[in-house]
Amino acid sequence: MKMIPKLLFGCALCSMIITCSRMPDESLMEKGARLEEEGQFTEAAACYEKLARLYPRSLLRPEALYKAGLVYINNHQDFEKAVSTMQRVIDEHSETKEAAQCQFMIGFVYANSVNDTAKARSAYETFLAKHPEHELVPSVEWELRHLGMDINEIPELKGIEGDSQEQRED
Repeated sequence: MKMIPKLLFGCALCSMIITCSRMPDESLMEKGARLEEEGQFTEAAACYEKLARLYPRSLLRPEALYKAGLVYINNHQDFEKAVSTMQRVIDEHSETKEAAQCQFMIGFVYANSVNDTAKARSAYETFLAKHPEHELVPSVEWELRHLGMDINEIPELKGIEGDSQEQRED
């Protein structure tokens, strides 16, 4: 009978250790992802930014800033904030996979959302210089070939905009 309380205490202690063993930066990353899934984009971006601010040496910091940048692009259409957030990854975590992704996304935002072809070209050329073997190189080259062109001027995409418009009307 005396073993049951000790056993229960042991189980409770193990449970607490397992629950509390998650690092605070990991918890913030998970919370940000959960908030994104729930459509709470402002709160998700704040969570990612909080991780970056509170844990400057965290291995999750580049990913958190990248995800915050994507939220600013896709859900807030705050392109200036997106570019500045992603530039932080490039400046502060240049050797990470997220730095390459951020460099690409900065070019993409300038090309397709801001319509600043000079800045887009510069961002894409920087990408090619810094990441010549990256899997996104074909995408960057394609973007550069079609920079500033209307969707209907691109042979590979001719008719796509019209097709999607017709589908919406059906």
